[in-house]
Amino acid sequence: MHPSNQIRARQTPQYALDALHALPCGCVAAVYKTQPWDVEVVSLEARGPHCVYAQHQAGEMLGMVNEEHLRLNR
Repeated sequence: MHPSNQIRARQTPQYALDALHALPCGCVAAVYKTQPWDVEVVSLEARGPHCVYAQHQAGEMLGMVNEEHLRLNR
């Protein structure tokens, strides 16, 4: 796992970083807002050193949300 000062969230004109969330397994997920669409994209930014979930790989997309009531709390 990278120290916090080495984690660099990806940001492009189409995606803007909205929030970072620590997951119970020790991984870090990022929520991106898409432009010009109003969709949230959740990706895994860093894998925790003790994470047991094989599907948790840095850079993998975990989900997309386009309905307001399903959005993650900040």
